[in-house]
Amino acid sequence: MASIGLIPAFCKGLELQAQIHLSKKDSAADHFDIWWLGQSGFLIQWNNTCILFDPYLSDSLTKKYDGTKKPHVRISELVINPELLNCIDVVTSSHNHTDHLDADTLIPLLRVNPEIAFIIPEANREFVSDRVKCSPNFPLGLNDGKYLEIKGFKIHGIPAAHNEIERDDKSQCKFMGFVVQFGKWSIYHSGDTLWYDHIVETLKPLHMSSHFYRSMEMILLAE
Repeated sequence: MASIGLIPAFCKGLELQAQIHLSKKDSAADHFDIWWLGQSGFLIQWNNTCILFDPYLSDSLTKKYDGTKKPHVRISELVINPELLNCIDVVTSSHNHTDHLDADTLIPLLRVNPEIAFIIPEANREFVSDRVKCSPNFPLGLNDGKYLEIKGFKIHGIPAAHNEIERDDKSQCKFMGFVVQFGKWSIYHSGDTLWYDHIVETLKPLHMSSHFYRSMEMILLAE
């Protein structure tokens, strides 16, 4: 089978950094900006605040699986060094798989954003702390049915079925998605999930519209 080749980035590196900084400088509450950073990573800038979902901005998996029967080869170009993302206010990890919890991305990202809020499933706190080399008390843990409010964003925990909904011995979800409400919008970053019973009923109380645009793992619900 012929290779499709690496999908080039539309904007990358210092140019992308400048675009994000300019967006934040000129931001307002009546609109928001969104960037897809490859894999499951999305960046939203609204009202002078940046929230980054599940960034994977390294080649750690390519290196890990090089020469094995399960090579992990990028299909989209690496868009930016995480050290250039020095204006992030909130970052998430939906579960413990490396493309959603990448030490080579998160350690430098946390270093250049010392005031950042790091949101994770509460069930994964010990694992996250060990991988990212941070204090166990540093991440902000969520479970389904709970939410956090940070700088105008209301962030809800949603169960994710990967391949089924898994819980720890305290009934806390190991795999999650996040619904983020801000201004007049609601964003659903589903993490890695299959469709499961009651997903619609879970989302309906958050005033979700049935009309949405879907791109990768991000759903923007109608105003």
